[in-house]
Amino acid sequence: MDDPQTQEQSANVSFPTVGQPKKSSGAKTLLVIGILVLVAVLGFIIFKNASNQDIEETIPTPFAEIPTEEPLSSPTASSKPADKSKVKIEIQNGTGISGEAAYLQTQLKALGYTNITVGNASSQDATATTVTFAKSLSGVIVDELTTKLKELYKEVTVKTSTTATVDAVIVTGLRKGATSKPSATPTVKASSTPSASVSSSPTATPTATP
Repeated sequence: MDDPQTQEQSANVSFPTVGQPKKSSGAKTLLVIGILVLVAVLGFIIFKNASNQDIEETIPTPFAEIPTEEPLSSPTASSKPADKSKVKIEIQNGTGISGEAAYLQTQLKALGYTNITVGNASSQDATATTVTFAKSLSGVIVDELTTKLKELYKEVTVKTSTTATVDAVIVTGLRKGATSKPSATPTVKASSTPSASVSSSPTATPTATP
């Protein structure tokens, strides 16, 4: 049997328990996991903020391109329509039909052209209408006049001159609906026929003298 003193000494000796190291290791593991989670949360927050800043920086980009498009449309908005009252037009009657130049003058005045002079062409047997535009004349005016002439006349020939002193010179031809060029009215010639005959017969007999 053991001595009571020996039992008392053995009772005072403390032996390390098996569970204590496990508790210390588990606490360290939880601490490491907590730190990793915290780092992950902070990293997510930082990444999200950076992404939001990138989105905010890219949103104004389309709006910044708008002013570059405005100057392209400004010339169209500022362009003024041509002043038709300043366009000089000369109409020459080339058909020999009375009133053809005045007729076209009325048609063009309805479009807003007021500076128009009329007269007769050197040739009076034209069938096609000829228009000669000055090269400096506005393309809008050229298109409008050409379209109107093609509406009125059978055939339209368009020319351009660099030395023209008038904006548009129009020599009229046959209008649509005309079957043929009218011919000149023949003049009646007076016939020279004798109106009376003169007869020479003696009216008295001579008398002899003694």
